[in-house]
Amino acid sequence: MDFLIQRDELIRALSRVQGIVEKRSTTPILSTVLMQAHEGGLRVTATDKAMTYVGNFVANVNIPGEVAVDAAHAFQVAKVLPSDVVALQLGENQRVDVRCGKSYYKLAGQAAGDFPPVPSFEASGWLSLQAADLRRIIDQTWFSIAPDDNRYGLNGAHLDAVESPAGPMLRMVGTDGNRLSWAQAPYTGNLAIGRRMLLPRKPLQEVRKMIDSFSGVVEIGFGERAAVVRFEGTTVHMRLLEAEFPNYKEVLPTSFKRRVVVDRDVFVDSLRRVSIFATDGAHSVRFAFGADGLVLTARKLDVGDSREEVPLDFAGEPIVMGFNARFIQEVLNVLTATRVTLELGDTLSPCILRPMDDENALFVVMPVRLD
Repeated sequence: MDFLIQRDELIRALSRVQGIVEKRSTTPILSTVLMQAHEGGLRVTATDKAMTYVGNFVANVNIPGEVAVDAAHAFQVAKVLPSDVVALQLGENQRVDVRCGKSYYKLAGQAAGDFPPVPSFEASGWLSLQAADLRRIIDQTWFSIAPDDNRYGLNGAHLDAVESPAGPMLRMVGTDGNRLSWAQAPYTGNLAIGRRMLLPRKPLQEVRKMIDSFSGVVEIGFGERAAVVRFEGTTVHMRLLEAEFPNYKEVLPTSFKRRVVVDRDVFVDSLRRVSIFATDGAHSVRFAFGADGLVLTARKLDVGDSREEVPLDFAGEPIVMGFNARFIQEVLNVLTATRVTLELGDTLSPCILRPMDDENALFVVMPVRLD
């Protein structure tokens, strides 16, 4: 194996796999990245068995070949190389010579034959949507997915095909039992995911990173207990979670007694300031809604109190409720709308938040009891 590659291209290739490889795995090969030089360029593969990444990158290949190298160490080397063109050559005993300007490294490698094969995949159907739309719906739901919950049905995102006045929408839903988020975007094709199948949290996060600056179309295919995401020379294979997602439509409030419209930026800043003292386990902040505005208060025992007043448009009877400040902040942080609406019921009823004049996202936050 002997090839030349631009340093930035090598960094881009190795950065893609850092969140996938198992850095402390008892199986050393899962800490490596498979580098395959061929006539078309460089192919890079990484896996943690539940998720497999395959990416193609531009390289000038003199001698084809393949080797697996430690992903973290290779990335550290690539980031500090001094010039634009990097030469990589496979030597004896699976060692890789890396030359760039006057810098020289020798990386220990492992035989490519020891690397796990890419899973086979047969799609039942494919759908397509714009990368910008996929970024948005992941951003607006990912934080609500339970990171590690013994209720297995909360550990992944649910996908739903819904009809809207604008046409077919792909809806992504996440919940951890205390809050729920859904966001939707137009798509074409066929949503062929199984009824009891969920998209795992980690692969969603990694796909989101990969499409951060991509502006084209992303394809998603579904097979038996697996899904594949494809875009711009990249393929991500993920094993789906088999679990029953809660019937989220049943928990959505269908009516409300109070309606609030508030400036998002003012709300964000006020909540950030008052929540400095919201340090109990539930990050509790007291929300007092009334015709004169919203009063936010928090207390930290033996330290002090914080108080903020927020102007808003309010319809309904005054009410005092408690909320986890972090849950509200995470919703506000993924919205771009200038104004946000809150729909409220009673003291312990769920609160619905929406970006004003946008029907493509909805967030439900359960209140907390105030002492």
